[in-house]
Amino acid sequence: MELPVNMKASMDHGVYVFPDTNAGSLGEKPQHLYSVRFAARELWGEQASSPDAVYIDLWDDYLECA
Repeated sequence: MELPVNMKASMDHGVYVFPDTNAGSLGEKPQHLYSVRFAARELWGEQASSPDAVYIDLWDDYLECA
């Protein structure tokens, strides 16, 4: 999967049951869970410290190719 330029997958945690479908009795729908890095300046602009970043764990279904 190719991520948008402002995002960087820092880790692939592996494949797990997708909780959104499993909780609704729609099946397990296994998929990758990625830790995605966002530069602080991408989120908060130039007032953010340049070395800072935010990491968010996101499922395949939450990501779009650029």
